[in-house]
Amino acid sequence: MHALLLSITKYSYPGIFIALGLGILGLPVPDETLLAFVGFLIFQGKLVYFYAIAVAFVGTSCGITIGYLIGRILGIRFIRRYAARIHLNPDHIHSAEKFYNRYGKFALLIGYFVPGIRHLTAIFAGTSLMPYRTFAFFTYGGALIWTVTFISLGYVLGEQWKHVSAYSYHYIIPMVLVVCILFAVIMYLRSSNGK
Repeated sequence: MHALLLSITKYSYPGIFIALGLGILGLPVPDETLLAFVGFLIFQGKLVYFYAIAVAFVGTSCGITIGYLIGRILGIRFIRRYAARIHLNPDHIHSAEKFYNRYGKFALLIGYFVPGIRHLTAIFAGTSLMPYRTFAFFTYGGALIWTVTFISLGYVLGEQWKHVSAYSYHYIIPMVLVVCILFAVIMYLRSSNGK
């Protein structure tokens, strides 16, 4: 973890892009902590807020799009068969599949805020052959909300950025989940009324 944060300090924006892209693909990167640290670097004046948001958003979007393509091209049988080799926990796969089946496209929007789920929802979107435009709308919207939330939280906390886990899991994540669920319900009702 310490080495990762040092590399972000050293490599700046390219480091943020690579770390988030790989983290979203499923590598063991503490994404929320990383984003909070980026916010802290902004607080220190070492990074620019809007550039950091843009790079984090693009890195996250690239990683999750690759996950979608993996699911779409290789399919769920391949994912289950080789899960252990690519360090995917079978329990996480099962949980993510239940989560995706329950919430559908809205799982892409709120999945970022559910630990162990975010990198798998894109794979299930791909295996279910969700149209790319639908995937992009919900996934990239979720990516923007997620990156802005945690970078801003790190910036606001400043020197206390390491406490992001306590703040996020007790206050931020529940609040954002409620907002995302309300958004999902409104979108669903609007699409139902339009039929």
